[in-house]
Amino acid sequence: MIRLKLFANDYFYDPTFQMKVIKRDPELPYPLHSHDFYELVFIISGRGTHFTKENEMPLRPGNLFIIVPGMAHGYKDVQDLVLYNILFGRRLFKDRFFDLTDMPGYQALFTIEPMYRKEAKFTSMLQLTPAQISELLPLVDGMLAESDSIETYNGSKSLAFAYLMEFLVLLFRIYEETPRGDNQMILRLADVFSYIEAHTDRPVTTKELMEVANMSASTLNRYFKKCIGLSPIEFHTHKRIEQACKLIRTTPLSMAAISDATGFSDPNYFSRQFRKVMNMSPREYKEDRASWYR
Repeated sequence: MIRLKLFANDYFYDPTFQMKVIKRDPELPYPLHSHDFYELVFIISGRGTHFTKENEMPLRPGNLFIIVPGMAHGYKDVQDLVLYNILFGRRLFKDRFFDLTDMPGYQALFTIEPMYRKEAKFTSMLQLTPAQISELLPLVDGMLAESDSIETYNGSKSLAFAYLMEFLVLLFRIYEETPRGDNQMILRLADVFSYIEAHTDRPVTTKELMEVANMSASTLNRYFKKCIGLSPIEFHTHKRIEQACKLIRTTPLSMAAISDATGFSDPNYFSRQFRKVMNMSPREYKEDRASWYR
């Protein structure tokens, strides 16, 4: 089977502003394809079937889900299907936006659901009510209008991004407040992901994470391994090293100060963990990034 691959360069004409909104009215049958950017799908009306290599999901108005980079998907059996595609690049959430990535709804929709769906163990999706659709739709229309603006220096990019942030915060709150039989475990795991994101400045213990998730250590480890292939403590170490990389790139702090800022009291231990995750030392990472600007 030939699979289409869509690329960010074909959609984001400004590499510094990787965001675009497309209204599909109607959405046509589309073969299995993937892309190197994120796609948030918001179903407005009509019916259809969304499919991946592993499973199929019926679509109805109010469905909303995330397609992460590399995930192959398509549409078939469409009947007057209207949807919005909100596209954004990988780097959009690279840097933290205050507490956005700490929200359990973010972790659930952007991290855990896609991984479960990829393993064919999760076949449902968020179902918005008509009132929730009415609340979110004006923000999507605002994003569409501003992100497509051809005028320069009028603040359109900033306003489009502001609409996106408001949309996502409302969406994540809705997710967290909407109980479903199949999302309770996901929300409990999302709480752990959020806790980890919020505590990259110090070590955390398995006992802490067990209390956050209300799970035994073995259950928590099993679900984490299935989801991302790492234990919770290993994942937390990766997030602390990710934060260290950001500090190396963006601050003049010494390696000792960066080690302390990410909760590694021993700089030698920090260096060993950094090499384990990044396959290079912190100083090699710094020199490698510096070479990009020479």
